[in-house]
Parts: sequence; C-alpha cells; structure tokens
Amino acid sequence: MIERERTKTLLKEYGFTAKKSFGQNFLVDDGIIRRIVKNMAVSEYETVIEIGPGLGALSLPLSKEAKRIYLVDADRDMVKVLRDLFAGQEKVTVVQSDFLRFDPDSVSRKEERLFIGNLPYNITSRLLEYMLEKGFRSAGFMVQKEVYEKLDYRPGKKDNTPLGAFIAASGDLSLVSYVDRSAFDPSPKVDSAFLRIDRTHPVSFSLYPIFKALFKDPNKTISNCLRQFDKYLPALEKMKEKGEERLAKRARQLKTEELSSLAEEILKFTEENE
Repeated sequence: MIERERTKTLLKEYGFTAKKSFGQNFLVDDGIIRRIVKNMAVSEYETVIEIGPGLGALSLPLSKEAKRIYLVDADRDMVKVLRDLFAGQEKVTVVQSDFLRFDPDSVSRKEERLFIGNLPYNITSRLLEYMLEKGFRSAGFMVQKEVYEKLDYRPGKKDNTPLGAFIAASGDLSLVSYVDRSAFDPSPKVDSAFLRIDRTHPVSFSLYPIFKALFKDPNKTISNCLRQFDKYLPALEKMKEKGEERLAKRARQLKTEELSSLAEEILKFTEENE
C-alpha cells in the first residue's frame, strides 16, 4: 500500500483528521520518504528520536533499520495510532509529549543520537534551538523552503540569521531534498526542504545568545548591536580598547570562525565582569 493510501485508510479507520493546532501535514510521497531514510543512515546511531511522527510515514521504515527509536508526539490521537502500529516492538518507544518538554538526555547520549522529524512550521526555530541546546551527532528535519534559504549561512548574504550562523559554526548543513507541497496531505501553502545537520565541531550553546545579540539588527554594525545589551557593554569597551576591527562590521559579513571567536571573547569578558 502506498503511503498516501495508507494515510487515508488510517485517518478513516480511527476517525481522525489533520489538526492545524499541531501543524499537521502528513508526508505521503513514497520517493521522498525513501530518500530521507536512505540519506540519514539510521543504523549508524545508537538512538533515533523522531519529533512529531504523526501516522508513522517515516517511523515505519526508520524502525526497520534503527537500533532503538523513540517516537515523540504531542497529539494523543497520533500516539494511539503509533502505539497500535508498533505494538510488541521492543526497540520502539512511543512517547506522548511536547518535544520541548521531552528530555532526550533521559534516553540517550548526545554523541550517539539522531534527531529526525517533519517539524511543525510554526515552531521550527524553537525546536531547532532546543535540539542544538541538548546536542546531537546528526539531525534531519523538514522545514519551509524559505527557512532553509535563511539557514544556509554564507558570509555577506543579506538574509543570514543567527541560527543559521550558529549551525554553520558547529557543523555542516546540507540539503537532502526539496519537497513540493503536493508531497503532503493536506498540502501546505508552501514548498519545503529536508535538511541534515552533522555536528562535526560542536560549539557550546552558551554562545548562542551572543550570536543573537550580534545579529540584533543585521543592518547595524556589531558595535551598535552589542550596545543594545547592558550585559555586553563591559566586553564591548574592552574590545574597543584592544582595537577590535570586527566591531565595525556587520555580523552577516563574517565567517563563522570569526563569529565563534568573537562570541567566545565576549563571553569571557562578560563572565569576568560578573
């Protein structure tokens, strides 16, 4: 049975419908599903944690290859379906929880886990920030196409973001596949992209608030951005005394290595002043 038919059958059988409040758009394109599962190579990880598995379009093929997999969904209706689908499968654990309230450290070590999911588009940034805070070896996730374009950090790009810069500073972001809106049921109003992050050189999440400060206003210099935060003013003054040239640039112009070293210096001076 192809995924589109399976989805319609399950929804009819259980009497459920997609809920806008949970940002539910079920992935039903078999080709995209196969591409995602193949690219993520889930057998290489000790633990796979899927965010918002819904009706199990990815969960079913992932579970065949995963050593252990946790399916975390906030919707009790989806959880009921998933528990029926995976009844008796010891390596599959279904958890009813908002992912932002789920502690992945309780079930896995960050160096050994893979996050994967079709993320609700209304809270994509919050979910990505939470994943980065908790840590992982790799992550694969669906986002709006325009979000991918903003996350794809390249020095000098006008729409660079602090989240994209932080991801690029701590690992490699790659495009697995563009995904047309017709690949979902119901179809969203936008096209999507499935991305992969491999944290090849993790940066401490304690630097992320500083990244956000550096990008406070992308059209202002780093000096003028930092000036808006009282806690960073002592660091700003010390760097001015040292003749820090990067302060006169815009954050979006810098390479990620420069952003990381600058953030580390700001954090050091800030902690010394506390």
